[in-house]
Amino acid sequence: MDLKESVNDQYDILENLKGSVGNLNDIILRLTQHVIASTAGKTSNLVFSPALLSVILSFVAASSPDELNAVSSGIVTTILADSTPSGGPTISAANGVWIEKTLYVEPSFKDLLLNSYKAAFNQVDFRTKADEVNKEVNSWVEEQTNGLITDLLPPNSASSWTDLIFANALFFNGRWDSQFNPSLTKESDFHLLDGTKVRVPFMTGAHEDSLDV
Repeated sequence: MDLKESVNDQYDILENLKGSVGNLNDIILRLTQHVIASTAGKTSNLVFSPALLSVILSFVAASSPDELNAVSSGIVTTILADSTPSGGPTISAANGVWIEKTLYVEPSFKDLLLNSYKAAFNQVDFRTKADEVNKEVNSWVEEQTNGLITDLLPPNSASSWTDLIFANALFFNGRWDSQFNPSLTKESDFHLLDGTKVRVPFMTGAHEDSLDV
């Protein structure tokens, strides 16, 4: 292979990666919009991480360890870093992979998942023990989320036809610096873009500041 061919090959790889990242961003944006729309009006709290979805979708889409590393290396160092400042909120993220034990796995790919992505890597028996694997995945998620998510996979999600399960878990625990008193909720007018208005509940309150001069 001459220098020109080598440069052209590298250019093609970069262009393919650029397209992969662009498509990945489109998927993440659509999923984010869906999550926001489906949770609108609900009173429960929600923690959602598009970056973690990027990592897990990169696992699925990558055709080689080099491609996987190129697509997500910038994300992983941020997501898997210790995000828990002293005395602050607790944030932890984890990735897990369960693959049928009869399938061949490239050693370099396994090494990348274990060492670069800090993923739990498990070779399991989907063919005869799919229900047990289902429970194993749920137990892992429950442990990673400190018991907040207990049944990520419904019963019979895994079967003898399953070859691979990718999963990730995000745990967040924090308190408001100044917690809102629900009794201070007041209804008021909210003005829409079309000029109409609707009555909606607003958080209200007062905060005193002082300035020394």
